[in-house]
Amino acid sequence: VWPDRCYAPPRGGRLLMTTALHLAAWLVALATVTTPALAVNAPAFELKLDIDRDGKMDRAVVLQDNTGSADLNIYLAIGEENPGPSRKPDFVRKALTEDRVVDLEAKGKGSLAITSCFGCGASKSTEETLTVVYRHGHFMVGGYSRSWDWGNRTSDDTVETLVGDCDINYLTGKGTVSKDLEASRPIKGKFKPVLLKD
Repeated sequence: VWPDRCYAPPRGGRLLMTTALHLAAWLVALATVTTPALAVNAPAFELKLDIDRDGKMDRAVVLQDNTGSADLNIYLAIGEENPGPSRKPDFVRKALTEDRVVDLEAKGKGSLAITSCFGCGASKSTEETLTVVYRHGHFMVGGYSRSWDWGNRTSDDTVETLVGDCDINYLTGKGTVSKDLEASRPIKGKFKPVLLKD
């Protein structure tokens, strides 16, 4: 039965049914299809927040190169300073995603939400949000959500639209999944925060 799985239409034509346990490993890699990139070495997004909750402002910068690969750079205790070439980031996660980054947002308790999309409004599109948190001296994946809107042409030349979403909170250990217009249902299993590293 589907409620213990995250369902998403594939990018190659076959139905992708990723179990929640497999999804946890897949999250760390975040391997996806390349999409058009932003300018080389230009920040896709930049945001000030107190991610380590020490009372000092930090800065998160996402750089997306011409291959589509997006890197996350975090500068701690930088305040209002603009990080120049001489200031190296305190944390770097390369190849965070190859989808187009569309949003960078500060959430509660110092969490950072990074949203990317594949298709971005086309007839076949997905959107993913990765939530990064700082806990016990480490940057970790605190949450992951994925939604999809996938139009498939059937044999009688009509279009069948598949929609759904899944949402995992690694801090609470719980997740939900929905398919079509049905209400969200809990995902079976327990989740734990995953270290965010190359």
